[in-house]
Amino acid sequence: MATLQLCATPGSAKAARDFTAAVLCTWGLAGVVPDARLVVSELVTNALRHGMAAARLPAPCTPRPGPPIGLRLLRDPTGLRCEVTDPSDIMPTCLGPDRDAEIGRGLCLVAALSQQWGATPLPTGGKCVWADLRLPP
Repeated sequence: MATLQLCATPGSAKAARDFTAAVLCTWGLAGVVPDARLVVSELVTNALRHGMAAARLPAPCTPRPGPPIGLRLLRDPTGLRCEVTDPSDIMPTCLGPDRDAEIGRGLCLVAALSQQWGATPLPTGGKCVWADLRLPP
């Protein structure tokens, strides 16, 4: 397991992508890096765009128990779970494709790249959005 706490700043998605690549290379999983980086980037971007706005929290890190967005990577012999937590209780939905829309395809990409994805409410408030990726044999 590897974890990273993120502040709600513009560089958070890049930090999450870089962290994911470094961890997966350390774990000997370089083959899954491109898909995992994209999945993590979309989940963190959604947490920044929707999770932080819906929770009405200030953008920068504030003196709280921890930064508002968390990334956790969990590996087992057959898969990799990417989890992103944020303080909003609003569950994500995968929107139908709109060829003219400039945004709104993130969760469709997550669904296409993952074996399964979903969201779970956290007991203390907020949610965890996760995606399971298969590992190459």
